[in-house]
Amino acid sequence: MILVVIALEEELSGPLPSGYKKLVTGVGKVNASIALTAELCYNSTYSKIINYGSAGGSSTIKGQLVGVSAVIERDMDCTPLGLPLYVSPGDEEQMIVCQTKHDSLFVCGTGDSFSVPHINYQICEMEAYALAKVATKFKIPFDCYKYISDSDADGDDQGSEWRENVSKGAELFKSSVLVAQDQLELW
Repeated sequence: MILVVIALEEELSGPLPSGYKKLVTGVGKVNASIALTAELCYNSTYSKIINYGSAGGSSTIKGQLVGVSAVIERDMDCTPLGLPLYVSPGDEEQMIVCQTKHDSLFVCGTGDSFSVPHINYQICEMEAYALAKVATKFKIPFDCYKYISDSDADGDDQGSEWRENVSKGAELFKSSVLVAQDQLELW
């Protein structure tokens, strides 16, 4: 069984194909961590975790489904303590590498606020790093795919863009990622 983790039902509404279970966590790193940890304590037999959801990115990738090669915690800054950006005391990981296989791969910056792309990450959202961290601790492979729902171009209102586009990538995700995963499982 593969666990598909989303923050909100509207990102991926409806049932998933056989062999997949959906977990809705709520928005943000804390909600994501709690929900996934609770699920894995109850059922740790998943062969893989796939995180899907909406994300912000540049206007050149808006409206596209992208794969995530690595995640960072973009709002972790302990540089005054002499640590590299995105590293906290006692945790040496600056980024977590994902198992994702996709034509376009990006680094995702996770934080507890809307943000815009940065030189160190090309897309941004609010749960992936936390989910990857939990998956890593439970030793379960982690894939991540994001539909770019909003951008920072032309001073657009990110919240309005997100509300308008949050559910637009669901069918593309189901048809390209979940179908592809089914074909891989057959081999």
